[in-house]
Amino acid sequence: METAGPYVERLDVEGAAAHAGAWRDLCGRALDANAFAEPGFLIAAARHIAPPGLELVFAWESAERLRLLGVLALAPPLLGVAAVWRSKEAGLAAMVLDRDGAAAAFEAAALWLSKARPRAAGLLVPALAADGATAKLLEAVAGRLGLAFIAHNRRQRAILYPARDGQGRFEAALPGKRLKDWRRLRRRFAERGGLVFRSARGAEAAQAAEAFLALEPKNWKGRGGAPLAADPGRAAFARAALAAFAAEDKLRVDWLEFVGAPAAMGLLLLSKDRAFYWKTAYDEAFAEFSPGVLLTLDISRKQQDDPRIAATDSCAIAGHPMIERLWLQRLELVDCLVALRPGAAWRLNLWLAGRRLASRAKDAAKRLIFPMLGRKHS
Repeated sequence: METAGPYVERLDVEGAAAHAGAWRDLCGRALDANAFAEPGFLIAAARHIAPPGLELVFAWESAERLRLLGVLALAPPLLGVAAVWRSKEAGLAAMVLDRDGAAAAFEAAALWLSKARPRAAGLLVPALAADGATAKLLEAVAGRLGLAFIAHNRRQRAILYPARDGQGRFEAALPGKRLKDWRRLRRRFAERGGLVFRSARGAEAAQAAEAFLALEPKNWKGRGGAPLAADPGRAAFARAALAAFAAEDKLRVDWLEFVGAPAAMGLLLLSKDRAFYWKTAYDEAFAEFSPGVLLTLDISRKQQDDPRIAATDSCAIAGHPMIERLWLQRLELVDCLVALRPGAAWRLNLWLAGRRLASRAKDAAKRLIFPMLGRKHS
């Protein structure tokens, strides 16, 4: 006899892909919008860049599998805790919960996980918005069940909110001299032969994405940061993910075109009411005009004027030298640890202390070694 309530199952990537329709529907009613938990992104990542042992966990409303309530991608087991996977290409962790059934879905997934990984003291969910609905829900579920909850590793990154009724425009908070300098650069660049801002969605975005992959290695940052097309696995992932987002009209490619060729390009992933400024690239031949900055200025104005967008996440590291000069608003992120069984608080604190110690040791090693290699420690 089937029991009522959520039904949880573990699937491989092909099994998960078979439910892509229900998964897309879930993302449309997500508690928190997350492009990096969309099937277009996560299926491509699981096929091409995921570590061995990645598990996809689906929480359904019932065993009939009519309504999907949650999807979690679990990283290979860590010592002491389980963890929701966050790839190096993702701005957020690979988890999405239904806005109405989030508590039931997460509780059921946590119960399933406590049995599937009996040695795990808790579940780590990295990179959640500190004041977002998902982080608050995890804390509430833990409190109701009498389980330990630890929020740690707080940090910030740039985010852009819309301008409403002419208020809150990002330029208003920027120094006048800086804006004047950027206008001067744009005039000088345009005088060289014409400069046009272009934007594409749908099938045109898929074509423009190929131009982005070709542009990305054309500057020192692209070469040093391993461009998406630098190796076969990442190239296959990027093409599959971008094609999937384009097919769903969830990809926008913006670029500054100079004499028929892109001088700078940006990829924006769309999920529900949020946009994610995923990648940007520019041609080093035009570095004197700061084309990446000029493009981001155009993108910022477009984002603030779009009534469908509640926020645009920069997906950037804290202290990013370009985007933080333009977007002065900040998104606070936090990593959340939720115990999987009562009395596990001490084990979570011990695990966290070990993680912090390892991080400090790694940082100290970088400070020692990087100067010898002529690299800057950040």
